[in-house]
Amino acid sequence: MINRMEISKKLIQELRSKTGSGFMDCKVALQKSNGNINHAIDYLRTLGVCIATGKISRQTEFGRIFLYHDKNVGVLLELNSETDFVANNDEFNNFGKTVVNYSGKKKIFILNDLNNIFNSQRISLISRIRENIIIRRIKYITGNTIISYVHSNKIGVLVEGIVSSSSNKDNKNNINQCFKNVAMHIAASRPLFLSEIDIPKDIIEREISIQKNIANKIGKNNHVIKSIVQGRINKFINDITLIRQKFIMDPKIIINDYLNSNSITIRSFIRIQVGENI
Repeated sequence: MINRMEISKKLIQELRSKTGSGFMDCKVALQKSNGNINHAIDYLRTLGVCIATGKISRQTEFGRIFLYHDKNVGVLLELNSETDFVANNDEFNNFGKTVVNYSGKKKIFILNDLNNIFNSQRISLISRIRENIIIRRIKYITGNTIISYVHSNKIGVLVEGIVSSSSNKDNKNNINQCFKNVAMHIAASRPLFLSEIDIPKDIIEREISIQKNIANKIGKNNHVIKSIVQGRINKFINDITLIRQKFIMDPKIIINDYLNSNSITIRSFIRIQVGENI
């Protein structure tokens, strides 16, 4: 084995540039490989897999939302880490951008496929950063008019809609700003559904059952109870559907009023937030 002093900094830097591994890991790899770069790379790959294997079961509660957005498709990717410190790491961010851009350009939106494609890069990143890294989920939307909004790298929103034929389509900046305002509203207000017809029947039935049980305890007659339950169900629907929520930028109106006044229609939206239950 070559003596420690015989491993030059130049050789270590060459190995670092090829593998992205740390200085000491590269130095040890070269020592164990008698200065052979190719053997040292094999050693580091093995070391990286071993390190990563010991970390892949750790919880990842932090992370970032990454965005890809072109004319007809928008993609949101959640990449998780163990700490917020790593979520702000340049290598972590470059990896997230690489994955989401690949997804958007290649039109690959299946999480398992992306994990298979980027698994070796992820393992290599884990071995260098020494934290578990998980591609947690990916969501996408397609259409002719797509607006995106990312808040503090923690919340991502995609909105797809259409512009009414009666709207002044020449005023593109104003139309885009209207969509952007809705996207910002979605980020802040967390609607679960676009409209009432999108709410699964079992969710409404469960809420009706809950409200009936609560109302029955006040000892009123059936007519009063029915009225109370209906009022609470209406509020429940208003709270979870986008078009019936009060517009956060003008609480005197609801989102549907804002859309109508600007001759635009929202057809679908996606909102994801780092660490939320899925």
